[in-house]
Amino acid sequence: MKAYGFYSLFFGIFLLAFSTVHSQNIITDGGFSLTTEILSDFEGPPPANIWWTWQDQNVIANASIVNEQLHYQIRSSGNQTFAVQMIQLGFPLEPGHSYRLSFDVKADSNRTFGVFLGENWGNWTSLIGSNNYIQNATTEWRKINIEFDVYTVFPEHKLSFDFGTINTNVYLDNVSLIDLGVIKEAPFAELSSSNKDVKNPGFRPESMLDQEFIDSYKESKFIIYPTIIRTPGTTTWSKSLSNEFTQNLNSVENLNLALRKEKLDPGELKGQAQYQFFQNDMERLGSGIKEKKENIDYYIIPEILFEPQREGTHFVFGIHLFILNNEGENAFSFLLNSHHPLFVEAKLYAYKPDENDIEALKQRSLEVAAQAFLLMVEQYDAQLN
Repeated sequence: MKAYGFYSLFFGIFLLAFSTVHSQNIITDGGFSLTTEILSDFEGPPPANIWWTWQDQNVIANASIVNEQLHYQIRSSGNQTFAVQMIQLGFPLEPGHSYRLSFDVKADSNRTFGVFLGENWGNWTSLIGSNNYIQNATTEWRKINIEFDVYTVFPEHKLSFDFGTINTNVYLDNVSLIDLGVIKEAPFAELSSSNKDVKNPGFRPESMLDQEFIDSYKESKFIIYPTIIRTPGTTTWSKSLSNEFTQNLNSVENLNLALRKEKLDPGELKGQAQYQFFQNDMERLGSGIKEKKENIDYYIIPEILFEPQREGTHFVFGIHLFILNNEGENAFSFLLNSHHPLFVEAKLYAYKPDENDIEALKQRSLEVAAQAFLLMVEQYDAQLN
């Protein structure tokens, strides 16, 4: 969608100068003014910094440039959204920076389409998040903006617009990717308030003690144990992570929280799926707490599970927050994984990480756990009222 309406020459020159100084489009020829032909077949790897298409074998579609806009005529669109792709590779990104992807789009009739920006090959890790993949086009031009944070970068990045499964022509213009600068770290209280509309903060199995916990937790005594960090073959503990977790909660809720240096050992990781890991660890941790016979109302034990390294990328597999009473029974425990929006937004992965990257992953994981706890308490209260 080129500029519609009249702009004064002075304003146009000023705007151009301002945007050149303060922002630069990382995408090559996002306005389709230099591209004359959209290529699709290459001998060897496709080159970087050009527009090209990939189509599945059963697709009948043609991409062309008309009046400095991309026109994608689609007659037979395949069985998957990614069966028809408009692609650009090779653009650089900086870890620790925020970005804005924007583009203008319309279609011959209302339709959905996919947007991917992330790792090319490897694990195809999305940097914009799977929650931003499906977008909507209407019969009128509309601008779509997607802002996202980049905590890790990959050897090669890919931007693709995926138009499969729907036989409707699509038009694209003014594609831009702008570096917004270093990620602005918000205080935890601000992070918590920004996620009030999350409907599914995690999975919490029902407990006979739910109501009792909600009625009493603000006046209760809590002990928080060192965070458990697990891989399939190792278990370690972190007092500093639990200290940060305590500070995060105290910045929002005035709870009676005390840290304990002693480690609670859940033993060997057992199970075939996350919920089994969660149940088995909760049972063994609960047994350890019951043996203590202390005059404490509730115990909190955070746990972070890492996957084995995949293609150089480390992923957090799951987050557990065990909240148990002094009999070791489940009071308000829950788990999170990539099915939950808070987990996805936190981008809990790192490519070829160093120690600082791994520590940052753990910290973001416990921020997610603390936010999920506050949301679950609030939502439980809302259901009662």
